[in-house]
Amino acid sequence: MTDYKKLAVYYLKASKKRCVITIIGVMITVIVLYAGLNIFYSYMLQQQKDVRKEADYEIVFLTDDQETLSQIASDDRVTQAYTGKYVVSEWEMIDGTDGKYVEKVYDNALYVNTGHPYRMAKIMNEMIEDYGVDAELNWDLSTWYLQDMEEGFDVILIVVLLVAYIFAVFAVGVIRNTIQMFTLEQVKDYGILRCIGATKGQLSGIIYRMGAMLEIAGLLAGIVMGGIVSMILGFIFKISAGFHIIPMIPILITYLGDMYFVMRENAKLVTKMTPVSAVRGEYRIKKEKLRRHGGGLMGKIFGIEGAYARKSVLRNKGRFIKTVTAMVFSISAIVLICSCWGQIRKYWKETGEKYGEYQINLTSYSSASTSLEEAQSTLPSAEVFRDLSKNNNVVASKKVYACVGDLVNTDSYTGKITDEFRTKVTMGYYYDLYMDKLNGTGDTSEDKDPEVTKSVAESIVNSTDVIGCDDSDLNDLARYLKAGTTELSEDGILVVEGGSFNSWDLKEADDTNDTLYDKAYHFDTYHFELGDTVQLVDFALYQKECLKAKEKIDQEFEKQQKKAGTTEDSDSEYGTVKNAEERTSVRQEYVEYKKIKDRLIAEGHYKTYKVEGILDLGTQVFEGDSDRQIYMRQGDYFDLTGYGENDIAGMKYKIDMDHISVSAVTELLSYNEDSLYGEAMQICVYLKSFVRYAVAAVLFIFVLSSVNIVNTTAGNLHLRRKEFAQLRVIGMSRKRLLKTVMLEGVMTTVVANVFGFIIGVGISYGFFIYLNMVIEAGKSIAWWAFGVGLVASGLIICGSIWLGIRDLPAAMVEDLKLEE
Repeated sequence: MTDYKKLAVYYLKASKKRCVITIIGVMITVIVLYAGLNIFYSYMLQQQKDVRKEADYEIVFLTDDQETLSQIASDDRVTQAYTGKYVVSEWEMIDGTDGKYVEKVYDNALYVNTGHPYRMAKIMNEMIEDYGVDAELNWDLSTWYLQDMEEGFDVILIVVLLVAYIFAVFAVGVIRNTIQMFTLEQVKDYGILRCIGATKGQLSGIIYRMGAMLEIAGLLAGIVMGGIVSMILGFIFKISAGFHIIPMIPILITYLGDMYFVMRENAKLVTKMTPVSAVRGEYRIKKEKLRRHGGGLMGKIFGIEGAYARKSVLRNKGRFIKTVTAMVFSISAIVLICSCWGQIRKYWKETGEKYGEYQINLTSYSSASTSLEEAQSTLPSAEVFRDLSKNNNVVASKKVYACVGDLVNTDSYTGKITDEFRTKVTMGYYYDLYMDKLNGTGDTSEDKDPEVTKSVAESIVNSTDVIGCDDSDLNDLARYLKAGTTELSEDGILVVEGGSFNSWDLKEADDTNDTLYDKAYHFDTYHFELGDTVQLVDFALYQKECLKAKEKIDQEFEKQQKKAGTTEDSDSEYGTVKNAEERTSVRQEYVEYKKIKDRLIAEGHYKTYKVEGILDLGTQVFEGDSDRQIYMRQGDYFDLTGYGENDIAGMKYKIDMDHISVSAVTELLSYNEDSLYGEAMQICVYLKSFVRYAVAAVLFIFVLSSVNIVNTTAGNLHLRRKEFAQLRVIGMSRKRLLKTVMLEGVMTTVVANVFGFIIGVGISYGFFIYLNMVIEAGKSIAWWAFGVGLVASGLIICGSIWLGIRDLPAAMVEDLKLEE
C-alpha cells in the first residue's frame, strides 16, 4: 500500500463527535472575525460611493497654466478629468512674524480620477514631480481608500493581520489538541505503517490532511455564517453588506499559515519515534524519577478516591496548568464584567435620581416681565413635541405648568436660608449678599443709585419657581417628602428645603481628585416648618402691569435713541442711552417693577398659601437658580396665573434608558443640548455598549476554552482506558471509578475558581480606579460572580469528564486484552 490519503478520512470518521466539536470551535472564531472584517469593508465601500456622489474626483491639480492642465488631462494615468472652481486656504505671512489664512480661488482647477484609487496618493506625488504643479487629494474620499496616511496603511494592515492571528491561535489551538489526541490514539497504527514501508513524509501527510480537512471545513462554515451575520448587522445599522473576498484573505493567510506550523509539531510526535517504540506504546512512558505523592487534602476529605485523583492530576501537570489557566482567564473576566456591570447600573440609578424622573425637559418659564408668548417662542415647535412623544424610546410625556412667581417678602422663603447654604454654596452667598443690599445693611459705598440696587436685589431674592401639579405629579413627589403630606388641600403647597449642587457651584471645591465629571454635594438650603405661610403676588395682575410698564419704557428709550442717532440694543444694561435719572432701560425697568409690586402688595393683591409638605430632593441637582421651588395643585396654579390648560411652559419626557441606543440618545439630546443629564446619559449608554461587547468577548473566549477542554478531556480519558481497566481488575467498582475521575474535575474546578476569583478581584479594583475617573461608580465586587464562575467551570470540566466516562465501554477489562 503506497497511497495513505484515505487514512486521514478514515481516522476522522472514526471520531465524528470530536470532529464536529472541533469544526464548531473553528467556525465560531471565523464567524466573529469574518463578520467584523466584512461589515467594516462593506462600510468602507459604502462610504466611497456616498462620497463620490457628492464629489467624484480623487485628485485636484491647482494651476492657472492651461497648457499644463491639458498635458495632465492627457496623461495615461488619468482616466477622467474635468475643470471647475476650487478654493484653498493658505497661510500668508505678515511682517515676517505673524500671519493669517487667506482664501485663494482657482477658477479652472483640474479634477481627475485615476484607474487605481488605492494608489492615488502615490500617483499624485509622481505627477506633482513630473509637471511641477500643486495638487490635493479629495480628503473625504482618500481616507476611505486608506490613502495619504504615511505609515497608516501599514499599521492598519499589521493590526488586521494581528487580530486575525489572535483568532487563528484560538481556532488552530482547538485543532492542535484534536489532532494531537488522534495522533496519540493512533500512534501504534503509525508504527505499523512505518514497519511495512511508509515514509515519514507519508505519515506527516496523513496528519496534515486531517488538520487541513478540519480547518477548511470550519473556515468554509464560518465564512458562510459570518457573511450571513454581517448582512444581518448591515440591515440593523443600515450598511449594504454582502460577501466579499478581500476580508477572507487575512483569515486564510493566518489560519492556514498557523495550522501548517502546528501540524508540523504534531507530525514530529510520530516521525521522531522509532516504529518499534510506537508499536510498543512507549510514548506513554515519561522518563522521570519516581516520586511519592501523599494523599493531601483531597485524600483526607475524600479518602482513597481523592488521593488517587490528586495523584492523577499531579502526574500530568502540563495539562492541569493549561486547563486551570484557561478557566482562570474566563473566571477573572466574569468577575470583572459582573462587577463593572453592577457599578454601572448603580451609577445609572443614582444618575436618574440626580436629575429627576423625566430626563428630557424642554421648558421656558414666563415671569412678570416675560409674557407666556415670549417664553413659548424659545421652545421647539408643536410638531417637534409630537414627534418626541411618538419616539420609541419615550415611555411617558407630560405637559409642564410653571412660571417664575414673586414673593411678597423675603422672610417667607429666602430669609429662611441655612448657614450651610449661605456660606458654602456660591448661590447662597449671593442671596445673603443681596438680602443685605435689600435691607440696607450691606456695604453701600459703591452704590451710585441705591434705588436700582434695591430693586435688582428684590427681584433676585424674592422670586421662586411655581409649579402646578396634577395628582400623579404630587404622588411622584412623595419620595422626596421630608415632612407633611403631598395630598394638598386648597391653597396648600409643597416647598423645597434641600437638594444637591455640583462642585462648580460651591464657593470652595472639596473635590481634589482627577475626574472627567463634577461631584454633587447635598445641602440643606432652607428651614421650613409645617404650617408656615408663603405669600405670592397676584401673578396675572403683576405680569399685566409689568408688561405695560416695559412697553412704555421701551417706547421712551426708542425716542431717545432716535434723537441720539444710535442703534444699540435698548435692553442692554450697559447702554449709552440713559434717561433723566442716568438709568438705562433695563435698570429703569427694575425700578418700575418694584414700584408696581409694592403698590399691588399695599392694595392686597397677593395670595397666601400654607406649607403642608416639605421636600428634600436628595441627590437631585439644582440647575441654575432653581433652589427655590413651590409646588401647588394645578387648580391653584391656574387661579394664581390666570392661565389655562393649553398655556404650558413646555414638555417633559421619560426615556426608557434600559434599551436606548447611542444614536437615539444623540437624536433626543439634539433638542436639549444644554442638558447636564444628557452628558451623563451618553456616558452611560457608551459604557453599557462597551460592557455588552466585553461580555460577548468573554463568552467567545469561554466557549473556545470549553471546546478545547472538552476535546482534551475526551482524548485523555480515551488514552487512560488501560489504566481504568486495571483499576476495575483490582476491585474498583464503576461507581467508585466515576467518583475518582470526577474528583479530578472537582480539584481542577476549585483551583481554577480560587485563582480566578483572586485575580478577578485584583483586576476589578485596578479597573475601578480608571472607571471612577469617568463616572462616579464606587468600588464594589459582584460576589455572586463567584457562583456564576463556579457553576460554569464546574459544568464544563466535570461535565466533559462525565460524558467521556459515559462513552467508555461497560466491560473496560476488555481493554487489557486489546493492549496485549
